[in-house]
Amino acid sequence: MKKITLKISAFLLFALSALQVQGQSCPEIWDQPGVYKIATCGLATELYMTINGSSGELEWAAEIASGNALEPTQLWTIKDHRDLDPNGFIEITADLSSLAAGDWTMVVDDATYAPAGADTDVRITVMNRTPYLSSEGAALYGYDQFQRRRESGWAGPGNNALFCKPPGQGNMRYRDAPAAAGDDVVFSAGGSISALRLIFVEALSTEEFDTSSVFISNPVKDELSIEGLNQSIKQISVYDLLGKQVITNNPSDDTTSVNLDVSSLTSGLYIVKLEGENGQSFTKKIIKE
Repeated sequence: MKKITLKISAFLLFALSALQVQGQSCPEIWDQPGVYKIATCGLATELYMTINGSSGELEWAAEIASGNALEPTQLWTIKDHRDLDPNGFIEITADLSSLAAGDWTMVVDDATYAPAGADTDVRITVMNRTPYLSSEGAALYGYDQFQRRRESGWAGPGNNALFCKPPGQGNMRYRDAPAAAGDDVVFSAGGSISALRLIFVEALSTEEFDTSSVFISNPVKDELSIEGLNQSIKQISVYDLLGKQVITNNPSDDTTSVNLDVSSLTSGLYIVKLEGENGQSFTKKIIKE
């Protein structure tokens, strides 16, 4: 099992940064499902959790200015996990459809994690897929589950700390501040709980996402037909069972049906996902013959 190692030359800076974060009051907290930026707290120049557009990895980076538009690689939807287990964990996802890159989900890098819980730290990364469902197997379910918690405990109006919850392990938290832009996002076992700035951007839409009239052909051979579309459906995606997006389509407001060419796909199970403009979604499994 690969381990994360910290450069000795950066050790003192990490320790000083952690102390600085502990003493810093961060006004931004998670207090409702929505879209947030996730940043350090207390550094001279704050760094943000960012999907690297070249490598597809999660890292700390300076805030990215994108003119009048917000940078999608630094925007995170934080809400209850879509397939809740009894503990009610959350999912943290990014929508990069505006960059033609689909959905991304924050996960624990399993190459840095020992299921026995012996790790002192794990790397947090991202996968180009939607969150795992329990139906996909216990070996996968849990790697994308997180828990928000206040640094001082459970009391208070909101949350400014994060724990990851991979299978068999529940005590890994954000603790040590990064030394520089480009560093991995690392969660650690034990020790202090450092605050994060959960910077609110916008609430999730409460508008109805109507899929009651939608018909998705199943099984399919060469063509996938979807009928009964309406203006609330802004994107149609097809994923394989590994979570890779294999087809995407953005219907116009007046589109009521689409026919997607699936002839190049191998036989097997796929997931069709319909999405609204504010994060609402509907999924259905289909069989490609």
